[in-house]
Amino acid sequence: MSFFSPSNYICFKLSRAMRKVQRYYEVNLVPLEITTVQFYVLSSLWETDGVKFKELAQKLSMDGATLTGILDRLERQGFVTREDDPEDRRSVLVFLAEKAKMHRDEFTRLAETLDNEIRDQFDSEDFATFSRMLDKIGKS
Repeated sequence: MSFFSPSNYICFKLSRAMRKVQRYYEVNLVPLEITTVQFYVLSSLWETDGVKFKELAQKLSMDGATLTGILDRLERQGFVTREDDPEDRRSVLVFLAEKAKMHRDEFTRLAETLDNEIRDQFDSEDFATFSRMLDKIGKS
């Protein structure tokens, strides 16, 4: 049996790539005073504002307790608001606050810059394959 180095494991490679993405966001989000995970939550809300808490958790693949803590901090910072769902009293709707809407372009530029840096490492066919593979892994 041959020794298989951890650096050859797909999970190791994915983790290393994700750490680079995390570092990029950590550095660039400092002036905006939010974390990478908070950025992901806001990005999801820019796509669908006024979403049910449970749907947001599912979309982000987060458990309820984790998302609650993130939303608590975002609410204290003035980025989101939560309201009872008028159609279902057991449900809470999450909305972007005006502060998040004001900074949307700035956040979008950060994401697009990183996305372009990653895309530039591939030709268009390879990038399409890479993107499909990531989607496939994410759905499995």
